[in-house]
Amino acid sequence: MSTTAGVFSETLLLDAIVRADEMLFDGRIKQQYIPKYDALKAIMAIQNARVLMPLSSSKDFDVEIEWMNACDFAVQDNESCVLGGVETSTNVEQYSLTYEKAVPFSVDEAKYRDNRFELEEGLAKSLLAADVALVNHLTSYVIAKLNTFVGQNELDGGKGTVSGTNTYIKPAYWNSELMAYFHRAARMNHFDAPILLSGHNLYEQVYVAAAKAGNADGKGDAVLFGSLPMYFDLDNVDTVNSDQVTYMIESGAVAFASKAYNPVVPETVPGVFTRYRMASKFIPELVYDVHYKPECSTGDTVKHNFKLKMKADIFLNPTGCQSMNTGVLMFTCGTP
Repeated sequence: MSTTAGVFSETLLLDAIVRADEMLFDGRIKQQYIPKYDALKAIMAIQNARVLMPLSSSKDFDVEIEWMNACDFAVQDNESCVLGGVETSTNVEQYSLTYEKAVPFSVDEAKYRDNRFELEEGLAKSLLAADVALVNHLTSYVIAKLNTFVGQNELDGGKGTVSGTNTYIKPAYWNSELMAYFHRAARMNHFDAPILLSGHNLYEQVYVAAAKAGNADGKGDAVLFGSLPMYFDLDNVDTVNSDQVTYMIESGAVAFASKAYNPVVPETVPGVFTRYRMASKFIPELVYDVHYKPECSTGDTVKHNFKLKMKADIFLNPTGCQSMNTGVLMFTCGTP
């Protein structure tokens, strides 16, 4: 390991990254570095669009997302020897990544001279902490962006009252039987494989139903709740909305993209900084630009200054099969 001012060896970098990986396998340490990003997990689970990155990562080109839709397939009378017809449609849209955030931090070697902790551990924990902070911030942003994607519910009646792009459901209806309404809403809105993303709505009911699934009188609730994939983000969904909200999101309706400009192998720009890229420890699809610059510290030691920069965004499928349907619905516990 180099401790000479102005030199950042690749060994030190690799040691810090390996140490960070090791920490995530340590149950006690891992508890300190777990982001709250369940909403992002839900988005990743249903993304089927193909994200095409520019050939040159150093250029500020837009990313391209390839969406595929199977629309207009219809049954007709058979015509002998006539084959072919409607094709699945693919379209490539260009998008600018507008969400850019950064976390700067420093690790001072001088403070580890009389410390039982090692410098590499300080670097590793700092990298993890910055990663967690960026993922948490991104998750809140994604939920806020989902709100701009919400379309109008075509099922106005039953347990839901449609008001604009929001559907209100009275608190008394939030139980296992509400799943029947959600299935009907999915059918009426032409959703084929939707998921539910919720904050506190239904969380306790689902938890209790899972615990009672083995009981003779508890199987029904578990079956109902298991009829649609459900994700819960207790930390972000209701906080962003200031209401208890549940989203219904059709598979393929949204896509996430991230871009980094720096090279994979650390590159030192003399007199400026060292730069490279690294993937998030929690979301492999999320890639950071990392910048590093040393400075002289107490006792001729080195203060290591870093910045993790994130450029990412979430996008809505612009060419779904139903022109009046965005593929995202919002349900709120309450009344209009």
